[in-house]
Amino acid sequence: MARTKIEFPEQVVFSTTYTVVIGDINRADHVAADRLFAIVIEAQQRFFMQLGDGDAQTIYGAAYIMADSEVIYQSESKHGDELKIELGVTNLTSKGFEVIYRIHNSSTGFSMALVKTGMVFFDYQAGKPVPMPELFRLKFGG
Repeated sequence: MARTKIEFPEQVVFSTTYTVVIGDINRADHVAADRLFAIVIEAQQRFFMQLGDGDAQTIYGAAYIMADSEVIYQSESKHGDELKIELGVTNLTSKGFEVIYRIHNSSTGFSMALVKTGMVFFDYQAGKPVPMPELFRLKFGG
């Protein structure tokens, strides 16, 4: 079976923390797969909010949509664990980019997961992708 490979970029562009709450826990007593995704989306929203718009629905004035995602699970996390979530931006195209998330469990000292989300700038009214805002390209793509 081919294994998913996710490489974290050289530069951390944003970092945040998250405390695992009881609602994140499944019957096996660790963070559920669907809740890991919710934790990642929370970190993503915090990142997009700090880009300057003050609006998590747009990045430099352009809306976005998630096109794909991948996860590599590395260790369990339990109720009360403190997670450090680092984000990197990579693979810029004319209309999109990838966000890579490196999640470290500060309570156990283990890496918890690597996650990749493919993002596309999107016009919801027209229902189609739009070009990447120039400010985004300058900030993350050189």
